[in-house]
Amino acid sequence: MNLKKYKSYAAAILCMIMVLIPVMGSQAASVTITLTTKNERLKVGEEIIVNLKLSSQEKVGDFQGYVTYNADILEFVSELDFIAGGEGLVKITDTNVAVGDSSRKYTLKFIAKKLGTSEIALKDLTDIFEFESGETMSVSSNQLTIQVEAKEAASNNAAVKSLKINPGKLEPEFNKDEYNYTTKVDNNTKQLIVSAETEDEKATVSITGNEALKEGNNTIKIVVKSEAGNEKVYTITAYREEDFKENGENTKEETQETEEESNDTKSINEMTASIDSLKVYADDKETYIQNGFRYHIIEVAEDVTIPDGYERTTLQLNGIAVTVYTLKNNLESDFLLIYAENIEGEKGFYQYDRKEETIQRFIKSKSNNTVVMDSDLIKSEEYKSRITTMGIVTAILGAGCMILSVALLRVYLGKKDKQ
Repeated sequence: MNLKKYKSYAAAILCMIMVLIPVMGSQAASVTITLTTKNERLKVGEEIIVNLKLSSQEKVGDFQGYVTYNADILEFVSELDFIAGGEGLVKITDTNVAVGDSSRKYTLKFIAKKLGTSEIALKDLTDIFEFESGETMSVSSNQLTIQVEAKEAASNNAAVKSLKINPGKLEPEFNKDEYNYTTKVDNNTKQLIVSAETEDEKATVSITGNEALKEGNNTIKIVVKSEAGNEKVYTITAYREEDFKENGENTKEETQETEEESNDTKSINEMTASIDSLKVYADDKETYIQNGFRYHIIEVAEDVTIPDGYERTTLQLNGIAVTVYTLKNNLESDFLLIYAENIEGEKGFYQYDRKEETIQRFIKSKSNNTVVMDSDLIKSEEYKSRITTMGIVTAILGAGCMILSVALLRVYLGKKDKQ
C-alpha cells in the first residue's frame, strides 16, 4: 500500500517537472540598460553628457528605444544619424546590426536651458532583439534625476590692486579706493607707461591719454570694466614740463616758426613713419607690431615659461592695448618683452625698446635674462662699422691728394716765374 502511495507521489513530481521544463526553456534572454552621467547637477547654459549602456549575457542585435526628458529644462543636441529627438523624447534606432555584442554604448548630449529638475529615463516602448535567435529580450533600466541650478553671478569687482607708472611717481600713493592721482614728468617724456593689475582676472582694462603728452597737464584715464559690466575710472593728471631755452622762454615768433616747420615736415614724417619708427595696428581683432618686419602679437601658451623676473601687464602703443612683460618692481627699465610670431611662424619673446622704438629677438642667457644679438644683427653692425671706417679713410686720402696737388701746382708755378 505504501509502495503504491510512493509511486503516485513520484509520478506527480515527474509530471510537474515535465510541465516546468518547457516554460523554463522558453524564458526570454534579458538585457540591462544603464543610464550614467558624470554630474547630475549643472548650471544654466552648461552641457551634460548621458551614456546609455546595454549589457547582457547574450549577444544583442537590433535595438530601438526611446528616452524621455523634460524639454522645459533640457535641450537635446543630436550628433548621430541614428539618434534623433526633441520635445522631450529621444529615439535611438540601431538596426541591421551585422555583428552582435554583449555590451554596447550610446551617447546623448543635452544643454541646460532653465532652472528645475528633469528625469531622464527609458520609455516602455523599447525593443531589443537577441542577435542569434531574433527573439525579443526582456529589459530592465534605471533613471537619472538632473538638477539645473542658476549660473554664478558675474563678478562686479572692477577694482585695481596695483597701479604703476614709468617714468614718474603717483601722488598720493596708490590706494584702490582713491581714484585721482597726479604726477610730473620732464619735457623729454612724451609717453607714460601705465601698468594696471585688476583684483578680478576677468575684469578688463583700457588706458587712454598716456601717449603724445603735451606740455602742461594731460589727463590719463584707466577704465576698469568688471565681468558684470560695471566700471571704475582711475584718473592720472600728468604734468609735462615746458621746454625752456638757455636765454629764457620761447618767444611767440619762435613758437610760430616751430609750428610752421612742424606743419611743413608733417607729411614727410607720416610717409617715413612706417620705415623709421615702430608701428602697432589691429586687424580683425589681431594685433601686429611692425618695424621693418611684421610680428603678430599673441598670448603666451600654457606650456611656455615666462622669463624669470618678468610679470604680465598692459601697455598702450599707438592707442592699442598690448600685452607686455615688465621687470618685477622695476618699471624704470626702457626694455619690455612682447610675445609674438614672426612671418615664418616662429613664436617667441621679443624685446621692445620703448625709447629707441626698436624690437629684436629676446634670448635668455644662462646667468640672467639678457638680450644677445643674433648673427645677422652682428653682421649688419660690422658692415656698418666697416662702411664708416672706409668713409673716413677715403676722406683722409682725398684730403691728402688735394694737399699734394696744391703743393705740386705751387712748385710748378714757382719754376715758371723763375724762367
